Amino acid sequence: MTPPSPPSRKKTEEDAEDEPEELRRFREEWKLEVKRQKEAALVNKDQDDDSGSTVYSESVHSESTGSTAYSGNTTPTNSFIRAPLSDYAPAPAAAKLPSSIHVSTVPPRQGSDSAVAIYREAVILEQRGELEEALFLYRSAFRREPNVDILYEREEMLGTILAQQFASGSSTTGELYDSHLPRPKVVLAGDGFTMDDLSRQMEKTLAAQDMKSHVGTRAEQGVIASRSLESVLSTFPQDLVFQPEDENEVSPFNLVPDEIIVSILKILDPSSLERFASVNRKARVVSLDIAIWIKLVNETYKPPQIPILPDGKSFLDYLSEQYLYDYRRLYIEHARVRLDGVYIAVCHYIRPGLSENSWVNVNHLITYHRYLRFFPNGQVISLLTNEEQPPAQVIPRLKLTLRGLKGLFFGNWHLSGNTVVLNNLIDASSRALTAIDFASPSSIATLLNPSTVSLHVTHGHGHGNHPPTNTDVLPSIRYIFTMNLTLRSRPLGRWNKMDIASYDSVNLETGDVSPVALKHERPFWFSKVRSYLA
Repeated sequence: MTPPSPPSRKKTEEDAEDEPEELRRFREEWKLEVKRQKEAALVNKDQDDDSGSTVYSESVHSESTGSTAYSGNTTPTNSFIRAPLSDYAPAPAAAKLPSSIHVSTVPPRQGSDSAVAIYREAVILEQRGELEEALFLYRSAFRREPNVDILYEREEMLGTILAQQFASGSSTTGELYDSHLPRPKVVLAGDGFTMDDLSRQMEKTLAAQDMKSHVGTRAEQGVIASRSLESVLSTFPQDLVFQPEDENEVSPFNLVPDEIIVSILKILDPSSLERFASVNRKARVVSLDIAIWIKLVNETYKPPQIPILPDGKSFLDYLSEQYLYDYRRLYIEHARVRLDGVYIAVCHYIRPGLSENSWVNVNHLITYHRYLRFFPNGQVISLLTNEEQPPAQVIPRLKLTLRGLKGLFFGNWHLSGNTVVLNNLIDASSRALTAIDFASPSSIATLLNPSTVSLHVTHGHGHGNHPPTNTDVLPSIRYIFTMNLTLRSRPLGRWNKMDIASYDSVNLETGDVSPVALKHERPFWFSKVRSYLA
């Protein structure tokens, strides 16, 4: 579809006969004002040519006229048909922008469907004296968006703020604009930087500054919340109470001081805490007490959940500063491995079977499970089972004392960003490893020693001083395994999904690392287990 062409001059003159006298007089004044601006621009240009100085240059793309390059010091304005050009005064002089930054008085177009882009193009045409085309684009922009002039003013204001920030940063160079020249409204062009990006950047900056300015006040009040939740809390009344179900009765919670309620809430897990907060407004405010979330963060984010810094400082201090001391937001948004349950991957594949009848094809759906249980001391259990062992039987057995189960591996884990790293995964399916303490580094070093080490493990029946029935020799370990998983959260704050990023085997004799071929693998999903103590 071709874009509509501007109306012809003949048609415009015919329409002008039916226009009111006031509108016709306004148009004539507007034309005279534009003509005076152009004459003043030509005079300034001649003066600049005589002095040999160039203020700035710009390139403008117009859909109706093609690409046109021009230079000069004409004042870019935000005027349109409802405001005379003389209302806009030149901005004060400021420092010159760095030469590596492209300076443009108009931001790049963001698409033909953008009303702001059409309005901006109309402003350009108005500055160039093409009044008929400008009027046509003004009407088109206002048909698309009635408040397009407000949106345009907003973008120009943000561009001016950013330009002043760059100007203040380069003021030490001593290069200043001439005080008699008008200050252009500057935005950054090129490199895909649009006004939408500028708007989002400015909103984030203002939000961070506002959050930092209010952190101390909210901390003193004992309540701290994210910006979205804070907007909801601002609508709450000052005097909040627990409303009873029966209006004629008195709620016992109103007789309990808030300090006691906070002490009780510290015992709850996060899920129970949020369920209590959803009861009413009073419960929501009490549950946001900073002491509750500081306790949760300190209990959760410690090695191996967070790295150990070489300078001896706590990484949690850096996290707190990064999240502006909003500990509830830190607990929800920062990655953490869940220790109060098990991650399970349910995998399926189809295996062809045998049939006595050639007309009948038999296929078997095979189901197997992968389990990952993480412990606070940095140990991890990895278990692969078939469909003969359902999860209801396997989950209660996932303990550090488990041995002799096929597909069982013990190893270590740590969290790096959103990546869970499992290393030193050792096959613990042999019953001869019953006496090995996988939490002891010395025991692991003994197990990984290439030399043959004998370990006598007794297997007897009954109690007391019964003689051993057999003696096993500690097997030699030739391979260990490493696994990297990507930790995700569906929905936000759950951290209940892991995707296998890599799975490798390491030959201890040669040091060769080989990827393990995985087929039909599915992501791990978290399942909370009440009997587990995180």
